[in-house]
Amino acid sequence: MKLSRKTSLTASLILAGGLALSGCSSADAPAQGGSTSAEQGGSTQAPAASGPLTQDNFIERIAAAQLAAGTMHLTMDMGDSVDGNFEADQQLSKDPAQAKMRMTMSTAGVESELVLVDGKLYMNMGELSQNKFIDMSADDASAGDIEAMIAQVNPETQLAAFREALTDFTAEPDATEIDGVKTTHLTLTLDTEKMFAASVPEGTDIDALVAQLGDSVVYEMYVGSDDLPRRIVMPNVAGLGTATQEFTRWGEPVAIEAPAADEIIDPATLQG
Repeated sequence: MKLSRKTSLTASLILAGGLALSGCSSADAPAQGGSTSAEQGGSTQAPAASGPLTQDNFIERIAAAQLAAGTMHLTMDMGDSVDGNFEADQQLSKDPAQAKMRMTMSTAGVESELVLVDGKLYMNMGELSQNKFIDMSADDASAGDIEAMIAQVNPETQLAAFREALTDFTAEPDATEIDGVKTTHLTLTLDTEKMFAASVPEGTDIDALVAQLGDSVVYEMYVGSDDLPRRIVMPNVAGLGTATQEFTRWGEPVAIEAPAADEIIDPATLQG
């Protein structure tokens, strides 16, 4: 079951968008959630560094806060261009093999689920896969795409791509209150070619994407006083629609496991 290029690109953007800017602090930072503050009944959020977010410090500060929180819940709205919704629980890590995610998707009436555990990607496509998971990483034809895609989950890779592609930065403190938290509104203008060169699967026609989107794209981030993102608005990428991501439940425990053996189906049985 060879992944189509659009499927690879979509999954890559989801993974990259969900986990970008999630690392770059000390490897000793907790990645499981459940810090001492949580045990005391408080938040696992890292104390915010003093002073405003700037072009020179926003990546490191947001990265450190996310790694300290360790876990989060993500919802994504693709706007009018995509009929459906996405929800995910995530465990963050500097090591792609240690990052975990469970995402449920409802698009055009089709329910599906994606699980990333131990560097492997599993997908349940509902009735299309007999309500079982396909180990996408085990398929020889798709393994290269999957491996390259998961490599992009490495937060340091994503951070380097953002830093390299950044051409303009603005910060508006106390701009919007989200979920009861005052946020700073960051506007990031990125060089489209540099962004895609570092974040899409090998073989993707980057020139075509640049021609479609223009030379630059704009990401909007709303970051709380604790340096944790509360909302990211991503540009319309590859015709997938403008995505609005909402981040909640920072630091709350999550349980994400690979599907059991009896929940996995050989994709060869689905053909014919």
